[in-house]
Amino acid sequence: MDTHICLPTILIIEADPNTADLYRRELSHDYTVLTCTDEVQVLEILRTNQLKAVVLEPIGLGKWGRGMLATIKSNPNTRTIPVVVCSTQDERREGLEMGAACCLVKPVLPSTLLHVLHKVTQTPDDGSQERDRPLP
Repeated sequence: MDTHICLPTILIIEADPNTADLYRRELSHDYTVLTCTDEVQVLEILRTNQLKAVVLEPIGLGKWGRGMLATIKSNPNTRTIPVVVCSTQDERREGLEMGAACCLVKPVLPSTLLHVLHKVTQTPDDGSQERDRPLP
């Protein structure tokens, strides 16, 4: 019987390529990680993927970065996706008021982000997540 690694998918919206790559490398053990910095591509990913969570750094993305949380939370198809705002600026009050599941102030260790993602996505944080699932 063939097996397939089936991990939950998350989207990281981060302008700094080094930070995005660091998070992608560390989180990819537990999640399928998509990264993006382009508004049109972000909207397409949101439309075409079943995301378990979004990690958003609004700083450095221009005006659309600051509005992305509102965009996600105002769309009936995406409003239930947990958004973790992970920013160099203290966006906690504004982010939580706008519907973020959690707001972190950088620097954020990948292990901290992983723990928060497990919590907001309600996936196991102990390595017991079922990874191999038979193909239908």
